[in-house]
Amino acid sequence: MGIIQEKVTPEFRKWVGYCEKNKKENLGSYDNPENFKTNAGDGNYTVFADLYRQKTGINVQGQPWCDSFVDTVLIHLFGVDAARALLGGFSAYTPTSVSFYKKMGRYHQTPQEGDQIFFHNGSRVYHTGYVYKVENGTVHTIEGNTSSEKILENEGGCVAYKQYPVGWTNGSRRIDGYGRPDYSLVEPQKNTCVQGFLRAADGKRWWYQFPDGSYGKEGWHWLTEQTGGTSGWYLFDENGYMLTGYQTGPGGQKYFLCPEPGIDEGKCMVTNRQGELIIADYDHENRQYRI
Repeated sequence: MGIIQEKVTPEFRKWVGYCEKNKKENLGSYDNPENFKTNAGDGNYTVFADLYRQKTGINVQGQPWCDSFVDTVLIHLFGVDAARALLGGFSAYTPTSVSFYKKMGRYHQTPQEGDQIFFHNGSRVYHTGYVYKVENGTVHTIEGNTSSEKILENEGGCVAYKQYPVGWTNGSRRIDGYGRPDYSLVEPQKNTCVQGFLRAADGKRWWYQFPDGSYGKEGWHWLTEQTGGTSGWYLFDENGYMLTGYQTGPGGQKYFLCPEPGIDEGKCMVTNRQGELIIADYDHENRQYRI
C-alpha cells in the first residue's frame, strides 16, 4: 500500500456525511468540527473554507465548496507548499483547477485511485470530487457540496459517496477528465518535510513547519531562523501564524515582537538605556532576557 491508500483515501472517507452549516458560528474546526449533521443549512459554510482561508489567505466561505474541499484535505495532510505542488495551485473555481493539472501535464481520461475527477455541464467544468476506487468499469468518488442521491449533484450540502460508469454522460453533462496529483512528492521515503519558517500563501505571514509536518501554534516556540542561523522565542497564534508587533502572550503579559522583515522578524524587542528598541538576547541558564 502507498500513501494514497494509507493516508489520502482514509482522510477523504472520514468526511462522508458532513453537512454544510447554516451560519459561520456553528463550524467548529477541521480537527474538531461540530457534529456533521447538527445545524445543517444551505449557506455553504464549512470547516474546509475556514482552514483554507487560514492556510492560503483565500476566503471562499459562503461559496460553492466542492473544489476547496479537495484542496483543503490535501493542505491538512501535507501542508500548504506540498499541496500546492500536488494540485498545481489553489483555486475554488473548477476550470482553473483543470488548467493547473493540464499545465503540469497531469490531466487524464482514464481514472485511478487518488485522482481528482472533474465534471462538465455542456458549458464548462463545474463540479469535482475525489476518486477513491475504480472497479469493474465504475469510478467511485467522494464529493463535497453534493447530495446523498446517487446521481450527480453540484449544489447539495454534504460530503457523499457517488459512482459512475467510466465515460459517464447524461445529456449535456459528462465526466470531463481526471487531475492526477504526483503523490511521489509526498511519499515518506522520498520526501521529508522541510523544517523551518515557510511563507504563507498570502505572501505576508510566516508559519513554522517541523520535520513530521506539524507546525508551531498557540504559544511560544524556541526556533532557529535558518537564513542567519540565529535562534529565539517566537509567538504563534491558534492558526499557526507567527505574530509580530504589540502582542499579548498566553499568560497575559505584553510583548513587542519585531515587525521588520528579515532575520529578526518576530523576535522579542526591549529598550536599551537610551530608549531604543533592540533585539533581546535570551539567557537560557536564568530563563530570562538580557536587558
